[in-house]
Amino acid sequence: MAINLAHRPDLDSRVEKLADRLGLKGRGRKTATIERALALLEERVAHDRPDRTAIEASLDRYIADGSRLRERLADRSGDGPPLSLSLRQALYDERGLPG
Repeated sequence: MAINLAHRPDLDSRVEKLADRLGLKGRGRKTATIERALALLEERVAHDRPDRTAIEASLDRYIADGSRLRERLADRSGDGPPLSLSLRQALYDERGLPG
């Protein structure tokens, strides 16, 4: 689907202002501005999404942290809440998601 900036004066104005700030002149300046913006956005999205290795490393850290916490809580003595409740409060937020 083609984007017609003539039907969106707000976008046309923003692209014009950005082209001026980038120092782009002449014919094709709007297209060049949009292409630059898309290239930067694509690069940002590629960096924002973690790769499989990073996800696995995070999961490994989470598992290790949970194991250490479970050992610490199990070793304590006293009249505290049950171990399962202490673990749940320490490891998960109020929505039940890992904290």
